Amino acid sequence: MRRISVLMAFLITGYILGIWNFLVLPRYYIVFGMKGFLISLIPLLTAVFLAYEEAESTKKTRYLVYELFFKIARMPAVIFSLMMFLLIMLGITTYYTSYSIRYIFGLGEAYVPVIAVLTILLATFLLVLAKGRTLEFISGLSILMIIFTIISTILVRDQALAAVTSEQARYYMNQAVSAITSLNSQLSGQGLVMLIVSIVIAFGLGAGVYYVIGSFAPEDLDFKKVLIGVFFLQLVLSLAAAYTMAYSLGPAFQAFEKSVHNPNISPEESFRLYTQFQALRSYTTNSTTPVQASIKVFYLIPEILKRVPGAEKIVYLLISSLYFAGLTTIIVLIEMGSQMFSEVMQINRGKSLTVVSIIAMFVVVAMMVREVQLMFLAVPFGVGALMAALEAYPLLPSEVSTNKWLVGLVTLLLALASIIAMYYLFARGVLSVRIGIILGLVLFVPVLMNGVLLRGRR
Repeated sequence: MRRISVLMAFLITGYILGIWNFLVLPRYYIVFGMKGFLISLIPLLTAVFLAYEEAESTKKTRYLVYELFFKIARMPAVIFSLMMFLLIMLGITTYYTSYSIRYIFGLGEAYVPVIAVLTILLATFLLVLAKGRTLEFISGLSILMIIFTIISTILVRDQALAAVTSEQARYYMNQAVSAITSLNSQLSGQGLVMLIVSIVIAFGLGAGVYYVIGSFAPEDLDFKKVLIGVFFLQLVLSLAAAYTMAYSLGPAFQAFEKSVHNPNISPEESFRLYTQFQALRSYTTNSTTPVQASIKVFYLIPEILKRVPGAEKIVYLLISSLYFAGLTTIIVLIEMGSQMFSEVMQINRGKSLTVVSIIAMFVVVAMMVREVQLMFLAVPFGVGALMAALEAYPLLPSEVSTNKWLVGLVTLLLALASIIAMYYLFARGVLSVRIGIILGLVLFVPVLMNGVLLRGRR
């Protein structure tokens, strides 16, 4: 049981510690400093609580997720909303995971959908190959991701401290690094709401994954111990990603400074380097930067480090960390989505894996269009917390959870956070973002047909 507990901890860690811990969360730890970190513990503990309650519900009752929703919660329609949200998250995660690989091979952005389709095929092939060893396989990838992330953070720091000689560049770098532990940072309402939503998304709530994990977990498995370990790993690796961003600021500014005094570099190239530095600077000082802009900023790090002598290996290590983080999440999403499809549609595992994989491929190919990227990104960051609230709703019957009042309170708070997030995105977003929010709300339509599903089953 000790071995299984460790493997389950790494499986959940591999699912939770995905690309959002690199691309989005570090911004808030830098901009809000220690105040933001302490505030983030509240949604983090809330997410851990929901994950525990959801996993325990199926582990305790020994129901599969659809059986639980139908026989006890009387809300079978919820699973259809969760599956649609899962497929969108799978497509988004795969796209931005694959985006990193192009830096290793020097490919253009047009190749990202091709890499993404190959990544889905790789994940599906590995799941078919693993068969009964899926738990060990995903846990092994998670361990590699954790090791790569910590090592790459240390190497980026050492390389930045050794290579940055400009006083101005050192000033910007040290300012960003010290901001992480500062208690003097200013907080903003919009930034705090988006921090809460980002943590909910990073924990993978809203996709029904924890119900599925609980359905095959051994009865003697202690999810409390498992999730405590996951909680601390989440904190360590999110902070590691934040320090990676902060230390990258020095080499970025120094690259710009050298370009100004280098006659061989054109004014256009010099301006591009300055734009990169300003984007990274804004990332570390502005909590209201749009999500897509934040994602783009992270991918400036490989370009910046390539200009630092001897940093090529660090680039590969950093990209590998991000790719492994994304791959473990992709594999879990495909496997759990396949299990839900198999249960609801009454098809075998092979067919359900194929269905999930093909739908995800359509999403990543569509994301080749910038407006579609913005639309799909608006779904989780607009309605993600509301979907997590819907996911928690089946826990309210007393047969499922003994913490009914606390689950109800968390559900209301998540719904409130999502409504505020939608307001900010809708009020300040472009047309594609607004369409994305509407698309996210469409995912709740199956809930309106819950009565039909109940009558049909009777």
